[in-house]
Amino acid sequence: MTEKEEKLQFLGLGSVVEIDHMDALTDTLYFIVARAVGKDSSGQTILRYQVAPHPEGATKKHEDKIITLSERDISKTIFEGYRDEKDDIFLSEMLEGMEQAIKKMKTSSNHSTIPFKKVEEVPATPVPKIEDESELLKKDPFYKFKA
Repeated sequence: MTEKEEKLQFLGLGSVVEIDHMDALTDTLYFIVARAVGKDSSGQTILRYQVAPHPEGATKKHEDKIITLSERDISKTIFEGYRDEKDDIFLSEMLEGMEQAIKKMKTSSNHSTIPFKKVEEVPATPVPKIEDESELLKKDPFYKFKA
């Protein structure tokens, strides 16, 4: 874990923020309903949030107004939600999980040559000739797709 990652700290759930995001509603405050971590294009670890508009919240009726954003999109924190040591543990576990996933992806991408067994060709089963197509359709409605 880098020094910057050690200093990362989530805003508490329920924190009320102003955001600068293209999908934000005008003159609307948002509150944090979910948190995650990620990497930006330069490989830096960033905090991610899902925010819901105040006062509607994260209701089914307003689910299209919930926005996923980066910590950089938060222009001002109006109110900080509750935080305790469980938040720090949660962040540490998320960072560790992300690092494990990245290592796993790198490891699996190093094995680019996978030996394949040669598959023997199996001759296609010929479609029986039936003069009356309706009879064939009764027996096998998908017979045309098997040719």
